[in-house]
Amino acid sequence: MEKTLVKLGKFSEMVMQDAYRKKNERIRQAEKEKEELIASSELQYLQKAYEKIQEAVRKFDKEYNEEISKAIVESKEAMFNRRDEIVRSVFDNVRKRLQEFVRGKEYPNYIEERLKAAIREAGDGKLLVTVNEEDMALFSEIRTRLGADFELSESDEDIIGGFLITNRDKGLVWDYSFLSRLDRERADFLVRTGLSIE
Repeated sequence: MEKTLVKLGKFSEMVMQDAYRKKNERIRQAEKEKEELIASSELQYLQKAYEKIQEAVRKFDKEYNEEISKAIVESKEAMFNRRDEIVRSVFDNVRKRLQEFVRGKEYPNYIEERLKAAIREAGDGKLLVTVNEEDMALFSEIRTRLGADFELSESDEDIIGGFLITNRDKGLVWDYSFLSRLDRERADFLVRTGLSIE
């Protein structure tokens, strides 16, 4: 990422230097033409030459500004694309690691502890626990082991792991799914890593 930023910085600097060089060259050329006209023409020709010089300078300034703007936009677009690739790669990797954790030996104990705490937090009332299809049997075993009173349902989307718990009497939902945590982390990632582009 740092190499890409350095390359983009060098590219922008080269474009800027080239544009300044062209501008100075055109201004010198225009000034030279102006001096020759002053030496060889009357006042009306001088006025026309001055107008042409001003028009050329305005035209160059416009072209110069367009070229600089285009280079800036292209540089930012390239940085945005690279940043998105990095974020996508990082979070694809995190998702794979979460899926491995869900299939691992520590997951049942981890999820049982989280579920106990969530049941306490949800409080009294009719509880509904929503999980992935793959976790239905595990949560059924945990419910039996804890002697807990909650309804179990299958999630409509892949939540990777974890669960959602709903207190139907209170109308409240707590989201302990790995998917929601991953989404929150993705949202905070750019701020924490300093990968924002201004």
